[in-house]
Amino acid sequence: MNQPFLRAGELAKACGVSTDTLRHYERKGVLQAPVRTPNGYRQYPARALDRVRLIRKALSLGFTLDELARILKARDRGGAPCRQVRDLAETRLSEIEEQLREMTGLRDELRDILRDWDDRLSGRAADERVGLLESLGGQAAAPGSLNRRPTRKLKSKERR
Repeated sequence: MNQPFLRAGELAKACGVSTDTLRHYERKGVLQAPVRTPNGYRQYPARALDRVRLIRKALSLGFTLDELARILKARDRGGAPCRQVRDLAETRLSEIEEQLREMTGLRDELRDILRDWDDRLSGRAADERVGLLESLGGQAAAPGSLNRRPTRKLKSKERR
């Protein structure tokens, strides 16, 4: 049988969140405050389950609670904030693409560093210092070791 209401603990468990998270969503304005039973239990309408799942998915895609509050309030008043939602998603995608570019650059730099370190370690005794960490800061490396720092390839934008 379908319950018209869910207690806070039931809703939280069904959505994989805590009851504190539900209260936080209420404070932020993304989840409607529940009704109270005579003994003080918080009860949410069954449709709150879909709302919390929507919130969780939107958060996982990078939307903030403040953004969701504005969007959901407009929607709850009968508005159609679809273009705003789409614009926010496009902004998130741009941010993610930039992060991926940065991470790719970091990965490439780390690969170069590891190649350099492998060269420095090649043929050395296990207890011999070769200045690996010092090479990161551009400080003089241990005597007898290579003192070159890997150079990062410049992207076309950086060359200009």
